[in-house]
Amino acid sequence: MVRDRSQTPKLRSRLPPVTSTYLRGMQLSSSHPAAAVLAAVLAEQGVRHAVVSPGSRNAPLVLALHEQPEIDVRVSIDERAAAHHALGIALATWTPVPVVCTSGTAALNHGPALAEAFHARIPLLSITADRPVEVIGRGHGQSLTQAGLHALHTLHHDVLDESVMDREELTKRTRHALYKAMFGGPGQASGPVHLNVPFEEPLYELASAPVIPCDFLEQKPEMLSTPHNTEEKLFDAISRGKALVLAGPRPATAHRVAEARRQVHLPCLAERGSCVYGPLVVYGGERLLEAGKWPSSVQPEAIITLGLPPMSKAIRNALANLPHWHVGADMDGEGSGWDIWGTLQGDIPQSVLQKSTPAGAAQNWKNVRDHLDQTHQKQKPAWSDLGAWKVMTETWSGWELETRPRSIHVANSASARYAQWVDLDAAMAPHAVFYANRGVAGIDGCTSTAIGWESVQPTKKGHWLVTGDVAFHYDANALLTDPVYTNLNVIVINNGGGGIFRWLPGTQHPHLFKRHFETPPSRTVKAQAQAMEATYFLASCAKDLRLSLNQAADTDGPTVIDVQTPAERSAEVLTQYLNAFRKT
Repeated sequence: MVRDRSQTPKLRSRLPPVTSTYLRGMQLSSSHPAAAVLAAVLAEQGVRHAVVSPGSRNAPLVLALHEQPEIDVRVSIDERAAAHHALGIALATWTPVPVVCTSGTAALNHGPALAEAFHARIPLLSITADRPVEVIGRGHGQSLTQAGLHALHTLHHDVLDESVMDREELTKRTRHALYKAMFGGPGQASGPVHLNVPFEEPLYELASAPVIPCDFLEQKPEMLSTPHNTEEKLFDAISRGKALVLAGPRPATAHRVAEARRQVHLPCLAERGSCVYGPLVVYGGERLLEAGKWPSSVQPEAIITLGLPPMSKAIRNALANLPHWHVGADMDGEGSGWDIWGTLQGDIPQSVLQKSTPAGAAQNWKNVRDHLDQTHQKQKPAWSDLGAWKVMTETWSGWELETRPRSIHVANSASARYAQWVDLDAAMAPHAVFYANRGVAGIDGCTSTAIGWESVQPTKKGHWLVTGDVAFHYDANALLTDPVYTNLNVIVINNGGGGIFRWLPGTQHPHLFKRHFETPPSRTVKAQAQAMEATYFLASCAKDLRLSLNQAADTDGPTVIDVQTPAERSAEVLTQYLNAFRKT
């Protein structure tokens, strides 16, 4: 029941605090009903991990979670890193993972991870403690308008106000929030939720844990059905080999790669993390474009998307104005597609991916795939960013299957793009996971997300992060956690700043390019590795990198490989590499 605040401003019934020794054997929680009910419902709904940041106003939430035996609570000092830790755990477990912070500007720091989770459709739960509603907007310290703060980048937001809500209402709203995190997105996709919880003082008292009501349960919805009669225009394009599948990353598959892999018989441009395979699957499809145009032999007339939108702007531009359908609404956790070009016709069943391609069209795509593979193999890049990537994949490919990477996380910008062009399939262990924060594609929290992922893996060895020097320094607080139990191997492609800006027109302003665009970090990778208490390796040539990879794989605890590459040469090598695909 929700009470009228104006008539009963102080109706919150605090749970009786624990004062007697005989109560010590019972299940305890915070004396604040909102915190106690929230923790109990989280445990009831299968949540097993939480990340909290230190503060005072969130003390009731911290106490309630700490006293909940089913939930493992981790501490992360930096709220921005904490939210990305929770994002990585949510990706690995596919359960809503709460990240908890105090009031004021701390709540704003959950924003980048929530935006990433919103676009990548990952069930992240931001829980922000707040001051009592009646003091908001009156200039009190550590207070701002937190209700609805993240409304534009969440599937659902609510205020759990124990001063006007009884236990039943708090239970109902918390269960509904978790339901929305798992099934509240387009086509029942998952996504982030924000709960704001105001507390009055005192904040640190314990009480016996509440018994939450058994009603108000929301069941998992039935899978949406999609039309099994594809529209005539799409069917015609498929029958003539003119339909193209565009398979982007599928975060909902990361926790179950083996069962989530999908075979695609149609021509398919795929990205790492799309979890697809088939005779006509091609990675790095932008290398096919000549002046932004497709080769005439493989020019598509209809697009079928799977997963998130493609990373390549060139591919998006080349496919503009074509009719577009999406596969995913009948796939657990994936949902409906983004209307990338404004031409989305609707959802279609995943069975469409199994349709055959006419022999002539199939041969054209096989020729394209062979051209890409053969041209790539002929390239012998000098020591550069691309050269380092080739050394990494060749080294991993030479290891025994059980020692190859079980997961590879990559930072955004250059790292995510290079990963599309090298042969990672041969370099990774069977059913390995590839992941990048490609929802919004910022460099926020790349290390923190990988650490969150690795922290809940049953096998602690074999998890790698490939990042750039700017992204590595940007997330410097990733290991300010308790506990710190990571065996993550971090490879830093250190080209002296934001190397990807050398791919862009900013180089035409040489008088300000290095300072304002490339922006070399003032701290060294070695200094940051030492601050992380990681084992440090330096690689300034191919031989060093091979040796460092082998040594890092055999080292306990976190490792950092500082791969120093020349920035200007890296840009030149990349240009030469991409031009090679456009020569007949």
